[in-house]
Amino acid sequence: MERILFKEEQRYGQWWLWLILLASAAIAVVPLWYGLYVQVTTGEPWGDKPASNDELAFSASLVTLLMAGLVLLFLNMRLQVEVRDTGVHFRFLPVIRRWRIISKAEIERYEIGKYKPIAQYGGWGIRYGFRKYGRAYNVYGNVGMKLFLKNKKIILLGTQRSQALAYAMEKMMAKND
Repeated sequence: MERILFKEEQRYGQWWLWLILLASAAIAVVPLWYGLYVQVTTGEPWGDKPASNDELAFSASLVTLLMAGLVLLFLNMRLQVEVRDTGVHFRFLPVIRRWRIISKAEIERYEIGKYKPIAQYGGWGIRYGFRKYGRAYNVYGNVGMKLFLKNKKIILLGTQRSQALAYAMEKMMAKND
């Protein structure tokens, strides 16, 4: 039976991210609903090129649904990383739902340490850095594990528990099958 040596789940919990997301949603949604309210209750057209009540109601509803969907997406997004006896497993829900598996045999070497999320990968999430940096899966912070694969690909997995991850990787890589 396959043993799990390390398990971590990270979510978007940064206050500034939620502030930006919720402020953007409010800026997009509130004026449309206000305009609809003004136009329906007073009978006066809202804006320089007013839409009909139906068009305005449709627009307000559509933008509200889109922004609610975006907020729900971020609420449900999480990076899960597991180190097992046989390799590294990860997924980035709800975008990547199936476990991606990097077998021990595919790993040439690994490094755990600091990196520059914005300079090297353009931020957090599922990111594609320059060729020398590879692909990144991260949620926040600037510490991660770079997996250097035998096929010359590089994958970075962000972590908030670098020491536990290092211990698990040492154990997994040293284990003879």
